[in-house]
Amino acid sequence: MSHLTKIVATIGPSSESEKMISRLIESGVDVFRFNLKHNDLAWHAQKISAVKKIAADLNKNIGILADLQGPEIRVRLTDRPIKVNKGQLVELGSEAFTISHPQISEYLRPGQHVLIEDGLLEFSVVKSKGKVFLESLGEGTIYDKKNFNIPGADFPIPVLEDRDVAALEMISKNDVDFVALSFVRDTNDVSDLKKEMARMKIGAKVIAKIETEVAIKNLGKIAEIVDGLMVARGDLGVEISLEKVPYYQKEIIKTARKKNIFVITATQMLQSMIDRSSPTRAEVSDVAGAFYDRTDAVMLSAETATGHHVEAATKYMSKILSFSEEHGNFDTKIPVNPKTKDRTDLICESAFNLYTSLIESGKKTAGFLVFTQSGKTARSISRYHPLLPIYAFVSDKKVADSLSVNYGVKTFLHPAGKDEVTKEDILKAIRILLDKNFVKKDMTLVVLHGDYWAVTGGTSTVRVINV
Repeated sequence: MSHLTKIVATIGPSSESEKMISRLIESGVDVFRFNLKHNDLAWHAQKISAVKKIAADLNKNIGILADLQGPEIRVRLTDRPIKVNKGQLVELGSEAFTISHPQISEYLRPGQHVLIEDGLLEFSVVKSKGKVFLESLGEGTIYDKKNFNIPGADFPIPVLEDRDVAALEMISKNDVDFVALSFVRDTNDVSDLKKEMARMKIGAKVIAKIETEVAIKNLGKIAEIVDGLMVARGDLGVEISLEKVPYYQKEIIKTARKKNIFVITATQMLQSMIDRSSPTRAEVSDVAGAFYDRTDAVMLSAETATGHHVEAATKYMSKILSFSEEHGNFDTKIPVNPKTKDRTDLICESAFNLYTSLIESGKKTAGFLVFTQSGKTARSISRYHPLLPIYAFVSDKKVADSLSVNYGVKTFLHPAGKDEVTKEDILKAIRILLDKNFVKKDMTLVVLHGDYWAVTGGTSTVRVINV
């Protein structure tokens, strides 16, 4: 593997061709994100199908992430853009200026802070004679469809819009691997999404995008009921002041590791490469820093969706991650000690400690070899962020693709045996790794498997094998 930290790339006009999708996979993309707030659903369905076909042709297990819009508030203008000066009052709810959820106006409080277009415009709420006004705190222009944020607010608006429900119907027909929900506020939002997914028989993993102040307050509970978190730094940096974002990035990643779920760090990682052919020094440090924070994946948004240097951005991200991982400190203080009686977690903790001992003793170690029915064992090892790969042999293509976002996991489709996991199964897997030059003779592998193939959560054996 060229990099252990996974790369998520957003599909858009700059990356929608089959040729570019193929190039991005070869450049190191592990998961393709479809931002469902843009383009029509037929376009997304067509491109999801294209990604699957190309991944199959390249014999790659690639994940597909569908990103729902969620309860996002946006500006709605019926006429031309509105220019504002400092101190000017603009009526909210007038014929010319309203928002996508006009019912929240009654919940706004005098003096409350409002931000438009990622904080480019700032306002204070003024109420007078039954009307709601926004007092501009600076100069600028209000444009249609720009985001409208009220930091710290939590309004009783539904988590799923009509467009989201239509998107879920499209998702149900196209078998995606991950569904991300924007602007999650609490566990009720996640539960509502899960109920709708269950109704439509959608088996995708659920990702909560953490981008509101109220989600930060409810982080621990949200993490209990999702499969993954996303550090959505764009709107999070509007909801809370910018200097707080790096701290909460670390807290979100730490929470994910404790809960044994994956985490994606997103937004503006290589932002300058939308127009430039190389990143800034600060961006390189940001990507590397996400690895040192122990994120599972890093995400490219506009860089690959609408940027002018799509392939170069992916290659730079891969290069940054590869170097950081190669020179990463082997820190035994980092792993999380699972406070659980779950057998798989306890065995994985023992396997990681064994791996640590092999590394410290100077053994030429290739990483982990895992036989897993549901992917749970691979995910449990991944939480420790070893500096070597986790080779996961699975019998189900859906499970293989679901592991595409987990740090360090490289999946192989391998038909399950009828009964026990045998020595021949292990030797066959090792021969595959040898043939693909993932391991070399005389190297050591830490092997994990259950007694029987088709038993979820049945991992019971750890052994060290010399290749």
